[in-house]
Amino acid sequence: MFSWQHIVWLLICAAIACTMIILYRKNRPALNKVLNYCLVVCFLSEVTKVFSVLEMVPSADGSIIFPYIPMNHLPLHLCSIQILFISYVRFSENKKIRENLLCFMYPSCLLGALSALLMPSIFSTSITVDQAFTHPMAYQFFLFHTMLITLGLIIAMSGEIKWVWRHYFQCLIIIALMGFVSIYVNSIFAAPTYLDGQLLHVDFWPNFFFTYKNPLGIKVTTIQQWYLYLLILCVVIVVLCFICFYPLVRKDKTK
Repeated sequence: MFSWQHIVWLLICAAIACTMIILYRKNRPALNKVLNYCLVVCFLSEVTKVFSVLEMVPSADGSIIFPYIPMNHLPLHLCSIQILFISYVRFSENKKIRENLLCFMYPSCLLGALSALLMPSIFSTSITVDQAFTHPMAYQFFLFHTMLITLGLIIAMSGEIKWVWRHYFQCLIIIALMGFVSIYVNSIFAAPTYLDGQLLHVDFWPNFFFTYKNPLGIKVTTIQQWYLYLLILCVVIVVLCFICFYPLVRKDKTK
């Protein structure tokens, strides 16, 4: 984290995001048109990711070799799930659900993708830092999350939503529910080792929503430490979401 390669990528992402925001403010395209471009980026991103991480794995007896995608690359992270949300808000005719989902996407795209760029797990799970400009996964990771940051800002600037505090609390409820479900999902996709029916250890876990392992690499060895980590994570989310919503709600309330 924060190697010279990482810093260069952050500068590139900042330049792209600023350019896109300037172009948006200048031309003011409809939000649906922006979502069309985002869907193209999502498609290219997933195709690049799939064919970059695909492995040919033999069966137990070695007679068959089949393609396999490691479970931590399944589109179940907060940022990956945005692909489904982008698709829904683009084509849905249910204005109420669309508005509520856009209100959730604004902070989750902005904060989630920004956190991913600042703490790129890709360098510990997929590629090495030396491959930051030679591996397609690096381009997929940084450009996709830059798109999400830009989309989050455009949603806030689009003027299609009258921001109220209800949206803030709905956002927290959705994040809490998704985080709780991630505990189940992480357990389902984990690789535990049993001996005589007793759990010995876990060899792999996907860590969706970072509810299993913190992105800073701080070791958690007891259930109390994990509870403390979850509490800190919840407080950070509540505060950062408040910072995102406060200026928008205040501005619309003043109007």
